[in-house]
Amino acid sequence: MPWIRIEDAGMGWAEMFSHARERRGVFATRLAPRFGLTKRAIEARADREAWPQPYDGVVLIPGAAWDHHTNLIAAQEALRADAAARGLSAAWLYGLIPRPPALPHLLIPHHQRVRAPIGLIRRSRHVTPEDGAMLDGILTLTPTFWLISMSAQTRADDLLAFALDARQRRLIDVGRVAQRLEYMPRVPGRATLRQVLARLSADGSDSLFEAKVRDRLLAADLEPSSGPLTVMTTSGRTVHLDIAFPGERVAVECHGFLAHSSRRQLNTDARRDNAVALLDDWLVLKLTWDRFMHDWDGFLDELRAALAGRRR
Repeated sequence: MPWIRIEDAGMGWAEMFSHARERRGVFATRLAPRFGLTKRAIEARADREAWPQPYDGVVLIPGAAWDHHTNLIAAQEALRADAAARGLSAAWLYGLIPRPPALPHLLIPHHQRVRAPIGLIRRSRHVTPEDGAMLDGILTLTPTFWLISMSAQTRADDLLAFALDARQRRLIDVGRVAQRLEYMPRVPGRATLRQVLARLSADGSDSLFEAKVRDRLLAADLEPSSGPLTVMTTSGRTVHLDIAFPGERVAVECHGFLAHSSRRQLNTDARRDNAVALLDDWLVLKLTWDRFMHDWDGFLDELRAALAGRRR
């Protein structure tokens, strides 16, 4: 159904529809007086024209698409509190997971009360106005506080994976997260997050898979670079090698399950692989997750042979 045409709307309705469109079609009926309307008039029209009403006091004007973005905005309007996207909702908004959760994940200050449960709500005694930011028109926890709040309900490995991805996308700074955490001595999951931050400070890996590979190499008495190594191709292009042994000019490229999660990513990775293949005097071995899980010893033998060959 197309958006309502402004010229067909009565006095006050035009402004109301314009406001709703800026909010992905969401309108909180308590705002009706701002537009010269009444809550009852909007609810009556919504009933008469069968507008969706996802939560009490919230309507969607015709043409609004119902997706997780819209659901978050509608839930925030219905709560009438400083509700910020948290958890998997925030992870999705930041591009850290491919699909959103089924229900909105929201966090509100501990002292605020809400009328009814909407989505998955958590409270925090530590969240401040500085811990929120607008993202796509949605109040969302900053990446720093989002990671801290995730530590309460996330396994250590999963938390590390999120933290690695967030760092790779330049969403978080490990030092700033640690500094913010120091002011929250009783936050749930604090010990787990401190371990993750220590790991990030000592390891420059860009993915959980890469970090696991680096751990196994160290356990096998091999000492790769502490993080991705930046090298330049003969054409002048910069390439970041996942795991490198600079002395022997041998590198390991880690290809996990989500390496080609989209057509765009597939094309990007193909161009990168070609650039890696053109590196002058570098021997690059590729390691898939399947080999990591089921043929690690075989891969390790290949790597040792490559390193030994380069030392002659």
